Amino acid sequence: MARACNSIAAPGKPRHIGGPCFRFATLKEAEAAFTLVELMVGAAILALTMVALYGAFSFGFSTIKLSQEEVRADQILVQKLETLRVYNWTNVVNNYIPTNFPEWFSASGGVSYDGAVNITTFVPSVANESYSNSLRQVTVSVGWISGGVPRVRTMTTLVSQYGIQNYKP
Repeated sequence: MARACNSIAAPGKPRHIGGPCFRFATLKEAEAAFTLVELMVGAAILALTMVALYGAFSFGFSTIKLSQEEVRADQILVQKLETLRVYNWTNVVNNYIPTNFPEWFSASGGVSYDGAVNITTFVPSVANESYSNSLRQVTVSVGWISGGVPRVRTMTTLVSQYGIQNYKP
């Protein structure tokens, strides 16, 4: 490497007189510099690190989004199952409860959830319970599409003719 001399002296310093104004770098100075190969390896490592960070952040944000959608689906399911408390037995048995319903992620829109309520008679076990005619199995499910993949959540409970809605203290 070459280095040029400055012929103007700094204040309080003697001006360089005589000798070369242009000289080549010493061997020690030349070895202290980076070579092109070293720069290319450093740039490749930096690029690989940036791509890995982008992938990690992208994966993290999509995981958070999916988790929020799943929590909202669970909220919808619990809300629908909790509304069973206000219905009396004749409403449950006579198909008064709507079987399909739409929901959204938030009041301003977002992900659309398609819900379904299925009420079936309770299937007794081998013990042949005498109360099986007074039970209904309620299954609520919601489905939505997240990232092009269909998702489904389901909750099931039993409703009794002589359950909590008829309780009088």
